[in-house]
Amino acid sequence: MKGKFENTTPFLHQLSFVLIVWIMLGSLFMLDEAERQEKERREWEAYRADSLVTLLFAGDIMGHTPQYQVAYNPETGEYDYSDCFRYVEPYVQEADFACGNLEVTLGGPPYAGYPCFSSPDALLFEVQNIGFDLLFTANNHVLDRGKPGVERTIMMLDSVGMPHAGSYVDTLSRDTSYPLIMDVRGLKVGFINATYGTNGIREKAPNVVNRLDTVQMARDLERLAEMGADLKVAVLHWGNEYELKGNKSQLRCAQSLANHGADLIIGGHPHVVQNADTIFNASGEPVVLYYSMGNFISNQQRLETKGGIMVKATVNRFTGRVEATEYIPYFVYIGTIHGKHQYYVVPCVPYLNGEYDFSLPKYDSTLLHTEYNAISGRLSNFDQCRE
Repeated sequence: MKGKFENTTPFLHQLSFVLIVWIMLGSLFMLDEAERQEKERREWEAYRADSLVTLLFAGDIMGHTPQYQVAYNPETGEYDYSDCFRYVEPYVQEADFACGNLEVTLGGPPYAGYPCFSSPDALLFEVQNIGFDLLFTANNHVLDRGKPGVERTIMMLDSVGMPHAGSYVDTLSRDTSYPLIMDVRGLKVGFINATYGTNGIREKAPNVVNRLDTVQMARDLERLAEMGADLKVAVLHWGNEYELKGNKSQLRCAQSLANHGADLIIGGHPHVVQNADTIFNASGEPVVLYYSMGNFISNQQRLETKGGIMVKATVNRFTGRVEATEYIPYFVYIGTIHGKHQYYVVPCVPYLNGEYDFSLPKYDSTLLHTEYNAISGRLSNFDQCRE
């Protein structure tokens, strides 16, 4: 039966060889395709990481009398605030740019708390040490030590190279340094900063404090646009103390600023965390509005004043667009950790997740949990940082 089948074996061998080669080539192609896709994914992630910058905003940095008393070391005769911020320092360090409201004067001794604040210079040194890049000074306590306090505060900020906005020695210094633009990895971020008032104290000539004047702030925003700002941020000291929701006056002011070019609006002064919202400018583009971040650190005793938030804004540095915001809730614990009595700013999420090597007393832990839940409810329409 050799006949017609006698030459099939070589053919089958050839066919098998072709099939094996085809399968191998297909496998190599699929492997190359998978590698290509993985390479593209890594390149995209690298591009995203390179294209995005993070801005961090902190609330009211206060200095009540018990705070500087606890910070004082009688053995050295110096003040030390380093323990206060050790648990929030990683968040500040991680951001590309961090800023906060300095709601005290650096007026020199004798130091004082409420109602007319003057804190030790060590507070400034520690805020700078943990990574803050900019401090705002337009608030209702900026004139607590009068003209000497205004000028010494500015002198101290300048002496350590800390950029600042809000109060000025004279009109010339304001005109030459405000509105402020900071370069954040190539992104030109413009800031305006103003306060509703100064507790009835008027600045003495030639000092200048920025006020919540919508006409002037509109000019300042227009000036930022002329200066080439990619992102324009309004940081405002406004609202009613201890109220948990922004009011109509704040909203009207915010809407005016949005219509004149503000891309992000961050508020403070009420000493509590207020709600947040998204409003729309005249072109229909969204503008994120946080009415109040609460205290960053203070000795205030109401439960709502013990909780606060930092706001992290993620911005595309090539387009200047705010791509996301999220808030980081924390609690100001007054007590002892590892044998050291101090004022501690404790981020809520890692504490509640058991990530720290300490536990607060049951009463304070309950307060932290209660305030965390309240803040989360108040800001339920915005993303929370879960780290």
